[in-house]
Amino acid sequence: MPHRGLHQKNRMRTTEIYYILHEAIQAHREVAIQIEAVDGNGFYPEDVIGSIKKSDSLGVYIKKQKVHYDEIRNIQFYT
Repeated sequence: MPHRGLHQKNRMRTTEIYYILHEAIQAHREVAIQIEAVDGNGFYPEDVIGSIKKSDSLGVYIKKQKVHYDEIRNIQFYT
């Protein structure tokens, strides 16, 4: 069953986000990222889940989706 990010997770500090990103890249671990966006009903979209394929100065790529650093509300290791 897919992981749903419909509820608001705690907003993480930038240093926490970068730490998890760094560890995920180094250890090739999957992550679940909640984007800082809500729909018309105030719900968050499903988390972006997967391994970080690459990164650049603006964000990371998970599968074929780019997630900008400033869009990340919460990131966790996905198990």
